[in-house]
Amino acid sequence: MKTKLMLAIGWSAVVGCMIGTPVHAAEKPAPSLIAASDLLKLKQLESPALSPDGRSVVYVVRSIEPKPDAKDEWVYHQHLWLAATDGKNPPRQLTRAGTSNSAPAWSPDGRRIAFVRGDAAPADKAQIFVLPLEGGEAFALTKSEFGAGSPRWSPDGTRMLFTSSLSEAQVRAALEKAGGEAKPKWTEERAGRTGGDVGNWALKAAKTKGKQDDEKSSSPTPAVSPDGTLQERREWLAKNEADGSPRALVRLNFLNETDLSPELSFLHLFVQEVREGAEAINLTPGYNGFSGGEWMGDGKSLVAVGARRLDEHPDRVRSSSLYRVDTAGGGVTPFLAMPEHSLSDPTPSPDGNWIAFQAIPGEASGYTQATVALVAADGSAAKILTADFDRRAENLRWSPDSAAIFFTAANEGAFPLYRVARTGGAPERLTPDSDLGVRAFDIGRDHRVQIVTTPKNPSEMFVGPALGAEKGGAGFAALTAHNRGWLAGKKLSLPESNRLMGREGLAVQYWTMKPTEFDGAKKYPLLLQIHGGPAAMWGPGEESMWFEFQYFAARGFAIVYANPRGSTGYGHDFQRANFQNWGDRPAADILAAAELAAEASHVDRTRQVITGGSYGGYLVAWIVAHDHRFKAAVAQRGVYHLPTFFGEGTAWRLVPIAFGGFSWEPGTRSLLERESPFNYVAQIKTPLLIQHGDVDRRTGFVQSEMMLRALKQLGREVESVRYPRANHEMSRSGEPKQRLDSLVRYEEFFRRYIGEN
Repeated sequence: MKTKLMLAIGWSAVVGCMIGTPVHAAEKPAPSLIAASDLLKLKQLESPALSPDGRSVVYVVRSIEPKPDAKDEWVYHQHLWLAATDGKNPPRQLTRAGTSNSAPAWSPDGRRIAFVRGDAAPADKAQIFVLPLEGGEAFALTKSEFGAGSPRWSPDGTRMLFTSSLSEAQVRAALEKAGGEAKPKWTEERAGRTGGDVGNWALKAAKTKGKQDDEKSSSPTPAVSPDGTLQERREWLAKNEADGSPRALVRLNFLNETDLSPELSFLHLFVQEVREGAEAINLTPGYNGFSGGEWMGDGKSLVAVGARRLDEHPDRVRSSSLYRVDTAGGGVTPFLAMPEHSLSDPTPSPDGNWIAFQAIPGEASGYTQATVALVAADGSAAKILTADFDRRAENLRWSPDSAAIFFTAANEGAFPLYRVARTGGAPERLTPDSDLGVRAFDIGRDHRVQIVTTPKNPSEMFVGPALGAEKGGAGFAALTAHNRGWLAGKKLSLPESNRLMGREGLAVQYWTMKPTEFDGAKKYPLLLQIHGGPAAMWGPGEESMWFEFQYFAARGFAIVYANPRGSTGYGHDFQRANFQNWGDRPAADILAAAELAAEASHVDRTRQVITGGSYGGYLVAWIVAHDHRFKAAVAQRGVYHLPTFFGEGTAWRLVPIAFGGFSWEPGTRSLLERESPFNYVAQIKTPLLIQHGDVDRRTGFVQSEMMLRALKQLGREVESVRYPRANHEMSRSGEPKQRLDSLVRYEEFFRRYIGEN
């Protein structure tokens, strides 16, 4: 499929020279195929931010670099780059210190850039740095013991808003030091106990281990003894818990992405003057978290997101509202709550008169579509602008004249950019290309910059008129060539879009890709790829699978992937069509696409293989237990037994959302058992490789072990591969060598059963 985002010849030549892509008349070498090691050349562009005058854009480039003093090991680097929007000056790298520089934000006068820097030393917390563009080194603005993120300049440029995450112990110590009430308003959920009924041992343990500054708690050290009074015994037990032996779990959400999480943490909003040595003020002290903080136009207050009920235990919170925060330390007051909606992403307009925000009907997760909503700066006249737009609206930005709101929404394999007028009306689609994904963008007075994914390039930035709608890419030109440089010598396979009519009359979109070196006289193995979610969406505009698809196409596979029922990007009814049915019906959609792909004359029907990750891993196991056409399968980080998943996964809320209840309820229990691939393990005859990360707590790894043991006991051809330190994001942001290993390993496993081409 050809991308319609074409480049002007003159501009293309200029940009090629800027970033080292040679442009000359000499004969070019024949293009080569994507190789596994090309993964190490990938660049991901993120967080574009236009300068106030619109002449420059700062952005983040995430690259993979050799690990110092370690052969065949690589690490990620994130650095800030600066590009001129007129294309006359080459993009240049702004930061070199540290390995993680992110979240750039311009000062109102355009003379400084604030950003977050981490990894200067392993023990250091990330801090806000300020880089003067007129010369000089970046300096650390914050020195927070809690770390700092999400910098936001005040309208007059004199103060900085930022976030820090505090533990329960740190919150308690700060409240005690201030002389305030040191107990939360919500119930501790530990029978017979109340918050703060023992000493602040977690803080004392952190100080002992050198993770905490001195004199943060004014409370005396209580007496402890295993043989003392009841209170002394409680103090002794609490001290042991603080030392991590044992870890007492009393929370509903007792897991994080990689480990147990016995203690709550709270995201707080801080503000400080933009000068070295200034003291930061915690604007939201206490046992509640606030996020998404943005300055109101008057510079005297913020708008932020918090739990709808501040007296509810944080683990029980399902809905959010907007709050006003006094920047002088005057506290937090409710700003806007909407019945039956969860509110997020507040975005004040440039003129200071309005706040756009995201409103999700019902609770914050489920099948409902997020809408664009609007409220006046005084909290009045709240309304939803996109109630009839059956897609999930995200990434809100205002037009410079405060007349319209721009946003992205997943739609049928693409991630288009839309615009809706402040006064209402139908959203206008600005990027009509069906194979393009706008991953991030920013809007200035004259220019709009967009980080885009296309079938020919996973990540590059383009610039065009601020308010223009693209017609075949007219008016937009490439501003960077971070990937285009190395891809210039590569031969690629391009996806072809198709549709089929599935069960119940649902139209299912799918894509096929031919082997990169396609020969119509040859037969090729077919690889069926399945996405996770379930509410994810793949397509030519999706970045995360770009390299994997190209790798397998280069290795001689024909590829097919689909968006079965349950996928986002096709509206509420399509997304909810997998309710109480994760297996049979979505699998039927996918297999129908595979069957049509296998009818192509170049496909060898006797050599079909299958893989997928997360919910895709679930479907791989489900399919090979019910269909035996595949010669080999790889199930990645999957869910296989739903009652167990409820207990061991951080994504456990998918169980009540997708099945309408819990496993101890008889009706739901039978549903969960019916929909669990593990219960059909004896029917699996397909050779299976089961992949998981050692610290993947999102789906949990015990179910993979259950599958492995059962299949080994049954005498089936099964292997498991576990990646140390790897969490659920391994395939997207895991250790580079592990990502490389997984691609090569999956193909090697397939080749045992289908042979070479």
